[in-house]
Amino acid sequence: MGVNYIFIGFMGCGKTTFGKKISRKIGYKFVDTDRYIEHRQNMSITDIFEKYGESYFRSLEEEICREFSKANDMVIATGGGIIKNEKNIENLKKNGVIIYLKATPEHIFSNIGNDTTRPLLQTDDKMGKIRSLLEERKELYEKYADITIDVSGGNITNITKAILNKIGRD
Repeated sequence: MGVNYIFIGFMGCGKTTFGKKISRKIGYKFVDTDRYIEHRQNMSITDIFEKYGESYFRSLEEEICREFSKANDMVIATGGGIIKNEKNIENLKKNGVIIYLKATPEHIFSNIGNDTTRPLLQTDDKMGKIRSLLEERKELYEKYADITIDVSGGNITNITKAILNKIGRD
């Protein structure tokens, strides 16, 4: 039974993109916590936020982190705010390696600046919101990471190779 590889980082830094690539390369199952929650709740994250609020969504995240703490051989892309609850990280670290995909606000904006589906970016000043949320969360991402990979300015192939190298699966 192998460990899980868990991607953390701000929204739009590539957790799902790299998670899928790494899972295919190493033959592990891939799961995106946001899609998993949407599937379970049969509604979008935006609708969950609107109907039940952020705290309800965060409780769903905690529940699935507990669930995944008992799983093996998975690559997990987490929602950007999963690190706001220390219990989530404790559970994910039980059998997982935490990989932080670090990105500049500019890189994030270029990836998701036009995305209208992200509840926390429903604002006229998306760049300002990205900067403030990233500043607020940066310390936690860095604190919880077992491995940090800077994705700003890199290409998908080189970053994928760097991740495989860091986890010893190249």
